[in-house]
Amino acid sequence: MNILREYIKIILMEQVKFSGILKLMPDANIVASALLLSKQLPPEAVLMPEDKFHVTLIHQGILKPYRKELKTMELPPAPPAILETSIEERNDAAQGKKSWVVWLQNQAEMKAYVQEVMQLLGAPADDPEP
Repeated sequence: MNILREYIKIILMEQVKFSGILKLMPDANIVASALLLSKQLPPEAVLMPEDKFHVTLIHQGILKPYRKELKTMELPPAPPAILETSIEERNDAAQGKKSWVVWLQNQAEMKAYVQEVMQLLGAPADDPEP
């Protein structure tokens, strides 16, 4: 019975993936919450496909020296994402782009996780995502 519970827990939990960036892929509950939040978006916003929803943990520029290690490394499980209840608009005037993000309530917990991953990589102790 315990094995079955662990298997179900693994299937349903959020997963950390490396694809240039290190990202947390949300579970079905977080996706549903994000979809509810998307109703706050202005009409010009284009929603990304649900299978692309993610929490960026570490940007690719920071991870470039560690790509080889990350492809084979087993990462510790990340804390669950807890979404804020509002959306923030971000403007990149230089590129003429506008985007919208949802921040995390448990940002400090995610920051500690990122620092743990960086430590496992043997990276400098400074904050990769200030």
